[in-house]
Amino acid sequence: MAEQPDTTLKTRPLGADRLRAGAERAHGLDGALAAALERVARIAATSLRAPAAAVVLLGQDRRCFAGGSDAYPWLSRDPGALFRTGLATSVLESDRPVALADARTIIAGAGEDTATSLGIVGFLGVRVTGTSGEPLALVVALDETPRHWTANEIEHFTEIAASAVTEIELQRRTVEAERIERQLRHDALHDGLTGLPNRACFVEQLRHAAERARRHPEDSFAVLFVDLDHFKVVNDSFGHLAGDELLVEAARRLGACLRSVDTLARLGGDEFALLLEEVRDPSDAARVAERLQIALRSPMTIRESEVFTSASIGIALSGKLEDPPQHLLRSADLAMYRAKEHGRDRFEVFDPGMHIAAMERLRMEMDLRRAIERDQLILHYQPVVSLSSGGVVAVEALIRWQHPERGLIPPLDFIPIAERTGLIGDIGRWVIARACQQLKNWERDFGKLAPQSVWINVSPKQFAQRDLANQVIQLFRSASCEPCRIRFEITEGIMLEDVELAMRTLGELRAVGVQVYMDDFGTGYSSLTYLGRLPIDGIKVDRSFVSQMGTDGRQAQLVGTIVTLIRNLGLEPIAEGVETDQQAQLLREMGCTFAQGFVFSRPVPASQIDDLLRAASAA
Repeated sequence: MAEQPDTTLKTRPLGADRLRAGAERAHGLDGALAAALERVARIAATSLRAPAAAVVLLGQDRRCFAGGSDAYPWLSRDPGALFRTGLATSVLESDRPVALADARTIIAGAGEDTATSLGIVGFLGVRVTGTSGEPLALVVALDETPRHWTANEIEHFTEIAASAVTEIELQRRTVEAERIERQLRHDALHDGLTGLPNRACFVEQLRHAAERARRHPEDSFAVLFVDLDHFKVVNDSFGHLAGDELLVEAARRLGACLRSVDTLARLGGDEFALLLEEVRDPSDAARVAERLQIALRSPMTIRESEVFTSASIGIALSGKLEDPPQHLLRSADLAMYRAKEHGRDRFEVFDPGMHIAAMERLRMEMDLRRAIERDQLILHYQPVVSLSSGGVVAVEALIRWQHPERGLIPPLDFIPIAERTGLIGDIGRWVIARACQQLKNWERDFGKLAPQSVWINVSPKQFAQRDLANQVIQLFRSASCEPCRIRFEITEGIMLEDVELAMRTLGELRAVGVQVYMDDFGTGYSSLTYLGRLPIDGIKVDRSFVSQMGTDGRQAQLVGTIVTLIRNLGLEPIAEGVETDQQAQLLREMGCTFAQGFVFSRPVPASQIDDLLRAASAA
């Protein structure tokens, strides 16, 4: 692995044995055609009792297949001589057989001299055409003496010549069928966009590498699983054609980092795989991964725009060679996902713990799919307090999973799984329906003392559903809940998926009366970028700022500045993570409207909110 990479795309030529076998079959067919046409020429010479006969192919293949005595040795070496005499041209231009008793008396000038020098006296020729009407060959018979060709001889010669058509067209059809078969085999094993081997071809090559390593243990190898970071952003921003151009350029750059013995394949989408052979040490694979990442970081010019990308790479080293090759590819895939989880644009080497974690996630996913139907999801509620009156004005609904074996599972442990698997839509609808029903129960039991609204978190994946507003409207109707009693909490992550869709959905929600608050303000990169554009009603100041108030004067000044900014924008400021009375007093003095935190109440089941409301009604 110490040698430097080539500067051109070089990948191992896969399927070479099959291509070679195809060429050998084509050569065999070509030999069969030669034998068949030579047989036609011999039959013609024998039948006519002529010294020689020949089949001269037309088009790019100008070979001549002769039969008869050795009176005309030049026929096979130089069939073009027939054209120099003008005789072949006469046959080619005639729709009927050309029969000449003495060719020397018909042609003149240089053609006569050529015919004389070649010994052409008696001449009989016919043009044969294919089924599509194109000329395929000339069939000629030659005699050294003047020859009167009878009508029977001409007819018989024409019939013999026709058999050459059958042989030539059979050869052409066979060769074309072979070409199509080879192309189909190639297409079945290669990616149509980049021309690289595809997944099936890569797995087969991986199997060969494992077999070689079993015979020669020193021939270790590694698999690299490469996934382009944020490829979807390019597709969505510039279109799929631009995305295809990026993939082609990425394939070129990846290939330029490899040696001729290595194999690069495109598995699909923005995923590539590399088979690195002759890996002497795990650090060899790591150095290749670093080269790949450096190559991809350089800007690419796509559709006259400069595009940046990077790659997350997983590395799996050949170990248990008795395992199927797909297992090694899966291991590299798991390591790649670990690289993405740790921040992207990096590589990770597979270890068995990754497989255990993947199996655990799979089990969690299967359990989560059954959690709704088995009524294992529950909602806890955290009061939202008015800092001016001290009363509970709302509650935030926070989902929990009451797993029968693992106990109470917090949302951070299963919401990412729900987002990845698409279950977030079903869970989101369940939360809205259950929260609306609970709000009605409190209103029934406590009247005006009941919370005025329920605040519900909406994940970016859930918010990216194009029909979210319609779903919410239907849920409100079925629950007989007024939309103005619901507050949705979103994060800045909604802007990363589709900005225009996010703006449209926000507008649709507010149009039906749903208020929207931005959660975790100040922790993302895009806060100030979109703050003036977002159609929202309030902003929650993140607990990371609030929790240090009272012990850090500068932090209190920062929170005060944020609260002032929010109020100046005409929005409601809400502080979360309030843990002490001192923090609550400072926020009250700053003009903050609402607050949440342990100083008021932790998230609790609905029954404990009942107790708080009863205590408030008794006071």
